[in-house]
Amino acid sequence: MKITDQTPHSSPPPENKYEGLPPFIKTWPQMYGIVIGTLIVLIVLFYAMMHYFD
Repeated sequence: MKITDQTPHSSPPPENKYEGLPPFIKTWPQMYGIVIGTLIVLIVLFYAMMHYFD
């Protein structure tokens, strides 16, 4: 019985460090800022709606 190497194969490194970003976003920190900013805006909006419709 032959035992084969069971280590997972790693994917090749990305061609550039900005791979996977939408075309209108230039860097990963900018992407994180947009996501966190959107989350903050939604929290404030839902909080205001909760008090308005209470």
